[in-house]
Amino acid sequence: MPSINRKRALVLSGGGGRGAYHVGVLRFLEEHEWFPDIVVGTSIGAVNGAALASGHSSRSLWSLWQRLRTKDVQKPNLNPITGNFLLDTTPLRATLEREGWVNFERINSGEAAVHLRVTATEVNTGHLHIFGNSSDLYPSKMRLEPLGLDHIIASCSIPIVYPATQLQGNLYWDGATVANTPLGPAIDAGAEEIIIVIMTPWEEDEATKAETPRNLITAASTTLEWALLASFQADLKLFKRINELVHLQVENARLRAANALLMAKLQGEDVEFEDKNDNGIPDILEEGYKELPAPIIVAPRKAIPVEQIITYTQEGHDKLYRQGYEDAKRAWRDAGRVVEGEG
Repeated sequence: MPSINRKRALVLSGGGGRGAYHVGVLRFLEEHEWFPDIVVGTSIGAVNGAALASGHSSRSLWSLWQRLRTKDVQKPNLNPITGNFLLDTTPLRATLEREGWVNFERINSGEAAVHLRVTATEVNTGHLHIFGNSSDLYPSKMRLEPLGLDHIIASCSIPIVYPATQLQGNLYWDGATVANTPLGPAIDAGAEEIIIVIMTPWEEDEATKAETPRNLITAASTTLEWALLASFQADLKLFKRINELVHLQVENARLRAANALLMAKLQGEDVEFEDKNDNGIPDILEEGYKELPAPIIVAPRKAIPVEQIITYTQEGHDKLYRQGYEDAKRAWRDAGRVVEGEG
């Protein structure tokens, strides 16, 4: 399986035709010598994640995106009433196979470039499933199995817009339906440093308002958009709560250590507890306590038109690529990191 190093995780959200945004972010990160060990991808994030696991860099992935057009991803469903979806993703399946986006032989081997996790939502239960190409470091419900094209297409199956995908006897929709940027799989895989890329403004602001839907497709896309945002905010809130709990556990361990040391000295014992990392907690008490740093969140400041979820054009890709790069730069700077060439 991939490298034993699992420190850095990249979480790539859904967003369809806006996936070129991910590539701009990747380009900035690579320029700053930040390369992921773990990639968790949802929807178009699963496509880009599988490409990274196949060995693509931001440069080669950008080359693929520059050639990607709407016709390469979808075609109209000629019978939407009985088919319960508006657009057919058969072209996407052919494109990923034909154009060299993914190499599943490598993804499922020891030569995989990253530990890959992709998500999909089971239609009949609403349960989120995590599929991976390597074992998790911590107990989880991730399904370790050979990943294939059906896993990626299932993760991209936006309800109403695209058809559900059959996978191992069950039907699946887009993983973003219930969890657009799942932090849990990254942590379960062993991540200690996480960068999240979400293509929806997540901080409450007037600029985050989307346009009023004008047709069925934009209505479905807008509904998904707010579902994506809600799932991300819930994940982030849970992450903060867990960190707060860990922080309390750490403080409790520090107090217990100080009390134990005081009691020992009061009894006339000449004792010191080993504290290799010099954080005030004896190593014997510290095992199991790990407070993760807050993730770096890369997101646009203004809402990206929902039409771009199902639109793939050269002009759109160029704009989103540049936007992703600049937003990554801003997030990197806001996290207190040095931007090369500045200052």
